[in-house]
Amino acid sequence: MAFNGALWSQLPLEVVEQILSFLPTPDLCRYCTICKTWKELINNPAFSVLHVRNRNKHSPFIAIHSITTSIQNGHRGYMDRSQVLCFLDISSKKWYSMKPRDALGTSFLFDPRHFQIVAMDGGLVLLKALKGALKLCHHESGCAKLCVWNPIKGIKIILPCILNYDNALSINLIVDDTAKTFKVFIMKQYCGSRVVSIYDSVMKVWKASSKLEMNNISICIILESIVFQNLLYVLCENHGLHVEYELWRYCHVANIWERLHFAKGCFVEPDYINYGVIGQFVVSGERLFVTYWCLFTNVIEVHEIDIQRRSTKVLLTLTRTDILRNFDIDVNVPFDHFDIYIIGFNKSLMLMSNLSRNIVIFDVETKETNFEWPQLPLRKLKVVEESYYSLMGKQMDFLLPGTLN
Repeated sequence: MAFNGALWSQLPLEVVEQILSFLPTPDLCRYCTICKTWKELINNPAFSVLHVRNRNKHSPFIAIHSITTSIQNGHRGYMDRSQVLCFLDISSKKWYSMKPRDALGTSFLFDPRHFQIVAMDGGLVLLKALKGALKLCHHESGCAKLCVWNPIKGIKIILPCILNYDNALSINLIVDDTAKTFKVFIMKQYCGSRVVSIYDSVMKVWKASSKLEMNNISICIILESIVFQNLLYVLCENHGLHVEYELWRYCHVANIWERLHFAKGCFVEPDYINYGVIGQFVVSGERLFVTYWCLFTNVIEVHEIDIQRRSTKVLLTLTRTDILRNFDIDVNVPFDHFDIYIIGFNKSLMLMSNLSRNIVIFDVETKETNFEWPQLPLRKLKVVEESYYSLMGKQMDFLLPGTLN
């Protein structure tokens, strides 16, 4: 029998609290508007603890931020009302979405023309200020300005700026669910210093790591970085006597760098450098992957990195024909115009294209591919607009009170 409003009002508050604690986060955000009592209950830190415990009984969410962009006179421009933050309930395969202003009056608290999403984790989003943003510090130039945003609570904090970090950056965000703290790792992509700047939300200050020492290296380019099993992994392209790839990891607790020496013939060997580019690091479950674009053969590969054995293997290969068919992309689109973005979740990989709303799921254990997942809740692109989706996403659990109190 369905409860009506009168029956709900007669339930003890403790019973209501237990019932609500099992619901998905987007539903809780909607129920906050029902009455003042429920709003205070849901935003109570004690309820957060209960929700964190009970949420393990249903699947977490995948969050995806999308901005539809177009090429105008050779420059990227943002299209009106094109910004969407999507939440996919993995168990029900149901999408929720937030726009800059929806029916509940929710605001994104940032303008995509002035801020760029650079990382996500644990229900928090890390933003980097672009040129033209409102001044967040007293420096005229030459510093990186970052903000951490909780989209569920609508809270944003500004981190202390970092001097001499205004160029291309490699940035990672890691959230500790239990301690309700977060850390930010930032490195220059083109630099000689090879130092990581680390922000700790407890200490509220930046500190510098020890220097990544390399022998006979004149130029070091940071291609990709990721936090995996609480260690920072950094893939470098080094220009010394020979051009080669090196994979390093950094332990921020012990402040120690370690180079991982891989078996000869792995993708990190220099033979690949002339034929393609590294795409992105991806974590799925307890496994680490990296994408690789072979421009010579028009193929995209997903490599699994076995840290313990110091080896890699090709897990998935997509040809140009595969991509055009699976994502329903026009055959006239050049290979270098589309991109594949991957999000790891559970023991699978979610593949998306910047030119399509289609989703492809690849199971890393069974090697099976699933095309039956619902499309991204985005507007369909028109070829005449020369537009595409700019995507950023991650599987994560949303901490309702969050780490921003």
